[in-house]
Amino acid sequence: MTHDTFTTRHLTAGCSVCHGTDAHWTGPNAQALAAQHHDRTKHHTWCEVHLSIRYGTDVRDDRQADIEDAIASVTKGVAA
Repeated sequence: MTHDTFTTRHLTAGCSVCHGTDAHWTGPNAQALAAQHHDRTKHHTWCEVHLSIRYGTDVRDDRQADIEDAIASVTKGVAA
C-alpha cells in the first residue's frame, strides 16, 4: 500500500565549547558539520532533528465559498 506523504526535516547543530547552547549550523548539512567539527577539535557537539510526516492530502471543502462571492451575494442590491 502506498500513501501520499509529505515529510519535512529541520536540523540545528552546534558546539557546546564554541557556541554553548546556541545553534551554529542549520539545514541539511548541520549533522555532518557537527560531526566534522567534533572529529577535528574533539569538542562536544550536538544536533537536533525535528521530523514531521503528514499522510494524505487535504480534502477540498466545496462548501467553502470564495470570500468575494460571499460578500457580493450579501451586498447585492444594497446601495453603496
